[in-house]
Amino acid sequence: MERGINTRCLHLEETEGKTDNYGALSYPIYQTATYAHAGVGKSTGYDYSRLQNPTREQLEKVVASLEGGIDAFALSSGMAAITLLMEIFKPGDHIIAEADLYGGSVRLFGNVSKKNGYEFTYLNCSRDDIEGAIKENTKAVYIETPTNPMMNVSDISKIAEIAKRHGLYLIVDNTFLSPYFQNPLKLGADIVIHSGTKFLGGHNDTLAGFIVTNNEEVQEKLRFIIKTTGAGLAPLTAG
Repeated sequence: MERGINTRCLHLEETEGKTDNYGALSYPIYQTATYAHAGVGKSTGYDYSRLQNPTREQLEKVVASLEGGIDAFALSSGMAAITLLMEIFKPGDHIIAEADLYGGSVRLFGNVSKKNGYEFTYLNCSRDDIEGAIKENTKAVYIETPTNPMMNVSDISKIAEIAKRHGLYLIVDNTFLSPYFQNPLKLGADIVIHSGTKFLGGHNDTLAGFIVTNNEEVQEKLRFIIKTTGAGLAPLTAG
């Protein structure tokens, strides 16, 4: 029997019946930067918390489970997550983006990403001709649904069909509906973005951001980038 979302928000199926961490029901906060090893070449699996931390890893597994992804990446804010994601592209790449985006995304794309040589075409993705805007250098379609602030709703499955026909990534910011109401990966998206500060956090008492994917190539790229750039979520916040 599939676990309900309330259970999946708290517990991983792989830990069922186990009493690791002294049987603690709440996953411990490993407030550490470095780790002792039993000997040379005998790693515990963790070396340095910029690379990975057990508490952050547990949270990433939970969020990946909620969205039906193969991996998730926990960042210091929603904007940190979007900034990290933009690093999978290169100068000269073209991205079709929703015209009604969160203001922080607009500032990032229009100032930082544009400076880095990315090209953007903005459309109302709920009604405009996305396929007609695709160019030879187009690499992705980036949408929010519902959008912030106008609450426009796009057909994820339809846009996913277009993206797949042209070999593009479909990126969906799922902040407003959360995994409780919508799972874009199950509708054909490749990458999901969240500001964990909003509905995932629940109380607006913490800053966090997440990227979730079901694409192994994207997973490999993002795991390298998050280790290299160092914007991973701190263990105290991840707990």
